[in-house]
Amino acid sequence: MDEQSIVTAFLERCNTYAKASIARKKERGEEEEIPRWEAYVEFNQHAIEEIADGTLDRWFGENIDHAQPINRLDVDEMTHVERSTWLNNVLSPRPVVIAGTLDSEGKRNFAPLSSVMAVSTAPPYLTASFSVHKDGRHRDTLTNMRSTGRILLNLMPATQRGVELVDETATPLPLGEDEGMLIDGLQTVDSQPLLLAEGIAAIEAEYVEEHELPGAVARVAVMRVKAVWFSSKTAPDGGLAVLCQHGRDDMTPAPSGWKKRVTKHYG
Repeated sequence: MDEQSIVTAFLERCNTYAKASIARKKERGEEEEIPRWEAYVEFNQHAIEEIADGTLDRWFGENIDHAQPINRLDVDEMTHVERSTWLNNVLSPRPVVIAGTLDSEGKRNFAPLSSVMAVSTAPPYLTASFSVHKDGRHRDTLTNMRSTGRILLNLMPATQRGVELVDETATPLPLGEDEGMLIDGLQTVDSQPLLLAEGIAAIEAEYVEEHELPGAVARVAVMRVKAVWFSSKTAPDGGLAVLCQHGRDDMTPAPSGWKKRVTKHYG
C-alpha cells in the first residue's frame, strides 16, 4: 500500500470513530461537544479529497513521470505467452471475482474470473470470457451456467486471505468436485451456498447467451444482473477496495493512490 493510501485509510478510520462518537453524544444529550467533532470530520474529509485529487501529491515527494510510448509491438508476431503478458500488464488492474455456480445435480463449483466487465446498465448486462481446459473441455463455470442459468460473482477483499481464496479456487479439479473444500474455514452466507461470507460484495446474474470469438477457443458469455449483495442497503460512495489482478499473475488492492472524480460525461 502506498503512502497516500495509508494516510487516507488512517483519516477514514478517524472519521469512522468520530461519527460513532457523535452518535453516542447525541444519545447522551451532550449536544455542546458535537460541533467540534463535526468540524473534525469535515476537516479530515477535506484532506481525504485533496489526497484523492492529487492536490497534496507534493507532500508525499512523488516524482510522477513516464517515458513516451514510442515503440509499436505487433502482437501477431508474439508468442502466446508474450502476447498474454503484454495485454495483462497493460490492461491492468482488473477486479478478480470468485464465481460460484451449481451444476444440474446441485454440486457447487468456485472459480476465479478476471474478465468480468459491465457492458450495459439498461438493461444491466455483464460479459466474461471463458477459455477451455487443455483437454478441450469447457470450464465448469460455463457448463454450469448453461445448465442452471445462474451465477454468483463474489468480490473479494484486498487481503492475503482474499488472495488465498482466489489461488485455491483456481485449482483444476475434475467436473463435479467442489473447490471450496480445498479452503480451511470457508463459510457461506446462511441459505446461500454460493455467497462467500468473506466477500465484500457480490453480483447475482443469470446466463443469457454466449458467442464464439473468431479464431479463438474462448467463448464470451452474456449475463444479466439480477441483484447486488452488499453489507447495507446504501450504495458505497465511490469504488470498493476490492482484490484485483495486476499484470499476469499478481494480486493487488484497488483503488490505490490518488483519484479524481470526472463528471463531464453527464453533459
